[in-house]
Amino acid sequence: MTENKNMNPEREEDSDIRLLREMGYSQELYRGFSPLMSFAFCFTAVNVLASISLGFTYTLNTGGSGVAIWSWLIGSLFTILIGLSLAEICSVYPSAGSVYHWAGQLISARRAPLASFICGWFNFAGNCAADAAFSSGFATIINAAIMLNGQPSLSIGIQVAIGIGITFIWAAQNAIRIDQQGWLNNLAAFFQIASSIAIVIVLYTMAPQRATAHDVFTSTYNGTGFSFAYVCCISILSTLFSFSGYEAGAHLAEETRGAGRAAPKGIVGTCVCSAIVGVIYLLALLFAIPNVEAFIDSHSDDNETMSLVVSTYQLAAAGRGAMALTILLILNLYFAGMSSITVTSRIGFAMARDGVFPFSSYLRWIYVRTQTPLANIIFVFLIDSLLLLLQLASTTAFTDIIAIATLGFQISYLIPIFFRCTSARKNFPLGEFNLGRFGVPIAIISSIWLIITSIFMFFPAEYPVTPDNMNYTIVIVTGIFVLATSYWLISARHWFVGPKRTDLSTGESSQENQMNMESTSNIITMSF
Repeated sequence: MTENKNMNPEREEDSDIRLLREMGYSQELYRGFSPLMSFAFCFTAVNVLASISLGFTYTLNTGGSGVAIWSWLIGSLFTILIGLSLAEICSVYPSAGSVYHWAGQLISARRAPLASFICGWFNFAGNCAADAAFSSGFATIINAAIMLNGQPSLSIGIQVAIGIGITFIWAAQNAIRIDQQGWLNNLAAFFQIASSIAIVIVLYTMAPQRATAHDVFTSTYNGTGFSFAYVCCISILSTLFSFSGYEAGAHLAEETRGAGRAAPKGIVGTCVCSAIVGVIYLLALLFAIPNVEAFIDSHSDDNETMSLVVSTYQLAAAGRGAMALTILLILNLYFAGMSSITVTSRIGFAMARDGVFPFSSYLRWIYVRTQTPLANIIFVFLIDSLLLLLQLASTTAFTDIIAIATLGFQISYLIPIFFRCTSARKNFPLGEFNLGRFGVPIAIISSIWLIITSIFMFFPAEYPVTPDNMNYTIVIVTGIFVLATSYWLISARHWFVGPKRTDLSTGESSQENQMNMESTSNIITMSF
């Protein structure tokens, strides 16, 4: 594979627009993202520092230190494999629809509409739930900061109001032009790395007592009431949620220069960097807790509203030190939520552009002055607000929200990857980023992992199961399924044709893709 290193931005943009036109779409969004911005955006949207912190209470209660660290290491390995498969597909089809668009490309034209419809709804639901998780987490950590200052805990109603308020601010920020937001994502990526280093140093050096390596890697804690084997299965939720959204750069492919190269690199780079940053941060947290069981018992009952990650900060650096670390975490949550809203609005725009939603003609409206999908941003804000209101009805609503987010992402990743190793295994056109002969085996392994772990998202985390602590993921997902199915049967199936196709079977793919078709390739090409 050869690559012109001196390609100027004008010619690069022309090739991006030409490739988009060959996929059947015109350039409607502003293409102002550089490759660095693409990676920074992916890394910020995932933000393992924030994601691990949000799921830390669940992590400790479902297995303790030993299960947590091994879940992270195993989950990281499989996530990188999934990221490689998605990156290979993204290199060929760099569009804002991402997995939704790929699902319709990698299967026959007859089945493409339904495949895209299902994949798009799952991905959109997952992204909306992830937005709500960051908003809820932001409010939770704000509450923890208030409690650190000696004030009583805020009511759940006030926390929900804070979550909706910060979601509105993120939505308003996403109304600005993408290149003007891009520098903020660059700043957020470097801030995440710098703050992670600062927090890790404080946790390692200032904790008055530390757990031994033996305790961190082998000790367990089961606060669920279920068997240990069951806990090992459900504990993977916090790890998978921490990685969710690593395909974010693909959603902004139509706003990225050199998208066929930049977006796949952003996906893989985010998976690898997040795995490394995540394991370092998780180890720092776990080493700062000398006895997990005693730590959890001391923060139960009257103090159960305090976030356990903030309690860990307090354990390591009491007083102002804990408050400083909490402020760093709040800022990371702010940046993560802002990027998450961006991703959700782009997949929503791509689906509305193809008519997936009712009233799609309104939801696809672009604000000309900034070339942003403003109608979809408002639509996303309203859905996120409704999800946040669930916390008023159930004590386990936050866990349900992260389970919905993770399940939505998992299923939407599974569909195109499964098609890559089945229906498209013989005629998949290789892009600038490809896995050669390893593409199909990696896709098969990824598919098996995604199927198994998706089932765990429906399992409850407390026994005995009561109406107050049950996992309502099955209820919410069923509701979404009924809504989408009804819309499909009553209306969409009669006219929805899915995303515009570059038909592989009839040879209507672009000339560049045909030149790259090498079904017997024996090398991995990853031009980092």
